[in-house]
Amino acid sequence: MRLPTHIAMVSALGTLAAFVLVGACYSAGPDQWLAFSAKMGDHRQICMVKADGSGLRNLTNSPSFNDQPSWSPDGKRLAFVSDRTGNDEVFVMNADGSGVRDLTNNPAMDRDPAWSPDGTRILFTSDRTGNAEVFVVAAEGGAPVNLTNDPNWDGPGQWCPVASWITFVRAMGTNQDIFIAALDGSQTRVLAPHEAFDSAPVWSPDGRFIAFYSHRDGNVEVYLLNMETGELRNVSSNPDWDADPTFAPNGQLLAFASDRTGNQEILVTPTSGGVLTNLTNHPAEDRQPVWSPSGDYIAFISDRDGGDKNLFVMKADGSDPVNVAQAPGEERNAAWKPQQR
Repeated sequence: MRLPTHIAMVSALGTLAAFVLVGACYSAGPDQWLAFSAKMGDHRQICMVKADGSGLRNLTNSPSFNDQPSWSPDGKRLAFVSDRTGNDEVFVMNADGSGVRDLTNNPAMDRDPAWSPDGTRILFTSDRTGNAEVFVVAAEGGAPVNLTNDPNWDGPGQWCPVASWITFVRAMGTNQDIFIAALDGSQTRVLAPHEAFDSAPVWSPDGRFIAFYSHRDGNVEVYLLNMETGELRNVSSNPDWDADPTFAPNGQLLAFASDRTGNQEILVTPTSGGVLTNLTNHPAEDRQPVWSPSGDYIAFISDRDGGDKNLFVMKADGSDPVNVAQAPGEERNAAWKPQQR
């Protein structure tokens, strides 16, 4: 499948500068912070911790469900989901937990917040029309706009980092495909159509690739779609489960979770193709990898310290994993604070 030239033109922006990913000094600088969701007692809270495990703080501290933290590009605010008003809404707060406000304010279910690259808008998924749709709203508040407007289930939405496009998943009966659309919801089209279940698309930092996982080969595999040529490549290529793809900041490496060893591990491979490397190599269950903005570290969720799933940070070469939060309950959905420029 050849994609339109107006999508392929993102290549003119060039690739990002290379990062040093192996052998980095394990020193958490002032911007090496993570937000995450932690189960605390009967509730789930949005917390924040430094990459070396110091500075742990509860940002929401609310007798409610709080999840899906999403940083603004300048690192000054967090969007998140909370049911403190009686149903799931998208809220925004300052990075210190102050200034909490309800952005969506609707009796429907609103989830999956994602900031635009310029920090002015937030995508979210809502069923306020009777089925799930992708909406966009100004980060300062206002009337949300339905971008998908389709009777099928749509969401969540993801922004292209360098061009005026979003992606989302559309479920149609037993089939689920990845779609792309312009920022006003027009020019909607399917990417790499197949009668399989495609999910969780993520953009490379330079907008040249989309990684996602799919059942199209009979089992869950990670695929890489070239947005310039339309070439689709199976990068995991294994009969076991592979999912949770995430790009390194330079776009040259792709990490994902795999259970090919009998348990879930974090693997990494060059986006250009090549050898797969097992970074975690541990008998526990390791998944949800997220690369730090500097490229020095990878955060992931693991149960290696006991029954609960905890937030760990390791060097990008897989060494020195540290349980950074050590909260009493399950942790998930880690999000690195963007580095200040």
